[in-house]
Amino acid sequence: MSDKRTAIVEAALEVIGETGPAGFTQPRVAARAGLRQSHLTYYFPTRDDLLVAVAEEAVRRRVALLREAQEGAGTTEEQVSALARVLTSPEQTRVLLALTQAADRNEAVRTAFHDLAAGIGPIGEGMLAAADAPVDPAAVGLLQATSTGIAVLALARGGDATAVTGLAEHLLRTLLRGLARKDTS
Repeated sequence: MSDKRTAIVEAALEVIGETGPAGFTQPRVAARAGLRQSHLTYYFPTRDDLLVAVAEEAVRRRVALLREAQEGAGTTEEQVSALARVLTSPEQTRVLLALTQAADRNEAVRTAFHDLAAGIGPIGEGMLAAADAPVDPAAVGLLQATSTGIAVLALARGGDATAVTGLAEHLLRTLLRGLARKDTS
C-alpha cells in the first residue's frame, strides 16, 4: 500500500473507531488524514472502497495481534492471558463492531469478516490443542463465538481494564476446561 493510502486507511480506522459507521464520511477521513477530499477520492473513489480497505486492515491487525499473542505465550495459561488482553482492548473491538454493521450491507466487508474467521481458526485450534480440548469445527466455533462475546462485553463494561481482563481470562479458562473434560469423558 502506498504511503498516502496507508495514511488514509489509518485515519479512517481512527474515525470509524471514534464515531462508528454513522460518522464515517470521506470528508471527515480526509480532514483527519490532512488531505483534501479530492485526494482521498483519487485513492478511494467511493465510501465503500474506503470501507473495504478499512475492514481488510482491521482484520489483518486483529489476526496479527492474536497470532503474536499466541506465539509469544508458552503455556495454555499464558495463551489465555494473552488472548484476554487482545480481546479486552476496546479500540479494535469498537472498529470491528462498526464494521459488522457495514458487513450487513456490503459483500466485500462481509468477505473481510470471513477472512477474520479463517485467520483466527488456526490460532483457536492451537489454543484448543494446548488445552487438551477437542480440535474440531464445533470447538473452534465455540471458542471464536466466546471470544467475540468477551470482546463485546469488555467494551460494554469499560472501566477497570484489569478487572475486565481478569473476567475474560476466567471465561476462557472455564470454556477450555469444560471442552477438555468433555473430550476425555
